[in-house]
Amino acid sequence: MTNSSALSVCMIVRDEEVNLRRAIESVRGFASEVIVVDTGSRDRTVEIARVLGAKVSTHAWQEDFSLARNTAIEAASGDWILSLDADEWLDAKAIAALALALERPCLAQLVRIDLVADDKGSEPFRQFSALRLFRRDKRIRFSGRVHEGIAESLIAIGDADWPESGVAILDDGYGIAAERQRKLARNLALLELARQDNPDDLFLAYKLAITLPQERSQQRDALLLSSIAKARLLSFDALRGLPFMPSLLAAAVEVCVNQGRLCDAAEIASHLGPALGASSLFTAGRALARVGQVANAEALLNRFLGAGTLHEHPAAQPDPAANPAEACAWLGWLSLQAGDLALATVWFQRGLATATPLQAVSIDCQLIRVSLAADDLGDAAKRLERLYPRAAGSAEAHSELMLISAELAMSACDVAGAVQLATAALTPGDDRAAALLAEIALSEEPADMQGLGNLLNAVVGRRFDTLAQRVRLARRLGIAIGMDVPPAAKELAARGEAR
Repeated sequence: MTNSSALSVCMIVRDEEVNLRRAIESVRGFASEVIVVDTGSRDRTVEIARVLGAKVSTHAWQEDFSLARNTAIEAASGDWILSLDADEWLDAKAIAALALALERPCLAQLVRIDLVADDKGSEPFRQFSALRLFRRDKRIRFSGRVHEGIAESLIAIGDADWPESGVAILDDGYGIAAERQRKLARNLALLELARQDNPDDLFLAYKLAITLPQERSQQRDALLLSSIAKARLLSFDALRGLPFMPSLLAAAVEVCVNQGRLCDAAEIASHLGPALGASSLFTAGRALARVGQVANAEALLNRFLGAGTLHEHPAAQPDPAANPAEACAWLGWLSLQAGDLALATVWFQRGLATATPLQAVSIDCQLIRVSLAADDLGDAAKRLERLYPRAAGSAEAHSELMLISAELAMSACDVAGAVQLATAALTPGDDRAAALLAEIALSEEPADMQGLGNLLNAVVGRRFDTLAQRVRLARRLGIAIGMDVPPAAKELAARGEAR
């Protein structure tokens, strides 16, 4: 295939003899040249690159991806540059789109990256857009030791019009656990070096935080919260120019939620969310739903569902939880909490239309809760029976079914069964099962104070209904809860104590 605008494919590689042939052959016949910069291979990478016709040079690795990538693009002679990694390859179906992209009168275009488990045609487990296709222009250069990009240089020359190219690149470099861990360790080391050079850089702080391993979760949480505090000092116009802000906001809000600080989560999200684009409307709406600010939550979630035309940075990194099925599920939950079973059913049914299999299990469990709220135990039992086969093989789906089964047992006055099922549903990061166990324990006399203390540790209060149980536990134990409690949680706690 020929094209009127010449394309240079630029790669930096090291010890990639296994993957390199696939990457280069995916662009041969279309690219006018393939530039390979080797950063210290000890295998047959250089030999393979030369045999395949690539222009090969070497660059001593200096713990900086941008230096290596800029070496590659400086050797290019085409009109356009496509940046490609050795464990990536151009989707064969994207050649026609690439031909059209090379004729567009712009400086840079977004390319979709599909992370796949293998090269056997498996469905992507994650997709995102990246600035990988751009004009050969001496003003356009990569920056950053790691998670490097050209956006900063484009913005510096006043360019922020980055259309979607329609081109897809497949990447199986994160499909193998060992390779994924190797890359994360490498990126972590480079991020820590970069942070030493630029301690006030918000992007580096965010990327470092989300790369930190689980054993450093306290450092991760502190870094996310300090980063969002710095972000709040910037103007909304400045924040809109930072494509990672929606993801940073979502991560910081989640830290507050996981600490039971629902008021803080809602305040941060409602302040920043509406200014950052579509997915952040979901972030803010969900945070307000958790705290029980129903009208504002519903308004934001509805805006998210109709947000196709809202401004968002062209390379925005969205809240990963933001999707229509989740928004509908939260709107349904709010309606269920308010006792509007008909509207709750409408929202849950709408959510099912776009739900993933796991989301569908969760939403179907919510429809069972609608039946329970209507005192229709027979319908709830029938729905649950139909749902069980769909949960096979999924730990998350199994936990959802154990929890709803426990709630059904409670409705049928089978307290012992409810305890057994709720115990089986206990899951890190989800305190709904612990809150159900707390409700049971709080009704028992004499109270098991040690058991209540254990439950206090388990019921974090990630939504106002579970936070209400935490409030009740703390009062029974005579312990200060140590955080602001939203009115919805206070009201629910008072109702529980009055029963």
